Amino acid sequence: MSRTVSREARSKWEAKEWFRVLAPSAFGFAEVATVPANDARSLVGRTVEISFYDITKDISQLPIKLKFQVVDVEGLTARTQLKQIELTRDYVRSLVRRGTSRINAILDVETADGIRLRVMSMAVTQSRVKASQKRAIRRVMFDLISTKAASMKFDEFVQEIVLGRLAAEIEAAARKIYPLRKAEVYKVKVLTSPLEISKILAGTPSEGAGAEARGQ
Repeated sequence: MSRTVSREARSKWEAKEWFRVLAPSAFGFAEVATVPANDARSLVGRTVEISFYDITKDISQLPIKLKFQVVDVEGLTARTQLKQIELTRDYVRSLVRRGTSRINAILDVETADGIRLRVMSMAVTQSRVKASQKRAIRRVMFDLISTKAASMKFDEFVQEIVLGRLAAEIEAAARKIYPLRKAEVYKVKVLTSPLEISKILAGTPSEGAGAEARGQ
């Protein structure tokens, strides 16, 4: 009986087809995985999690985790949209040391093309700061993130985050209040549904963060 089960399991596995999974337009449609499935419909809604390093091969981007969701399958190619960006816990912990202050700023924003995100950022000062200084730094973070989001399309804003530009601007602005050790956008949740994002972005090509990062 075990041999029969084994043959059936092997037969089912061999019947599966392998699909290429592509990152969304903000990441240059890079191939991020190959996954097996019995049929294309079963892939829609499936999530794939990778490191940004897997796209760029830049070791500095190893702590950036990306979560994509399959929204469409054409032939043996599955297309995705971004669901989440998150820094690894080990990396975030390494930024906060004894004698420093961590200031968090969490807010919901909408990009110029109407896509909603929850952006979670942090600033770590070189030494402990007063409550009034924390409030002032947090206000700078709120203002900068909301202004950036409103002035950029979704793909552009995502690239600003994963390539570290938004964090660098937060760091530069907050340093005018108190010296920082580091600023980071440690997590982003995409609140607009992936299917709705696909409709919004239809017909809007992008070079992609992966392509840009590789060209640097």
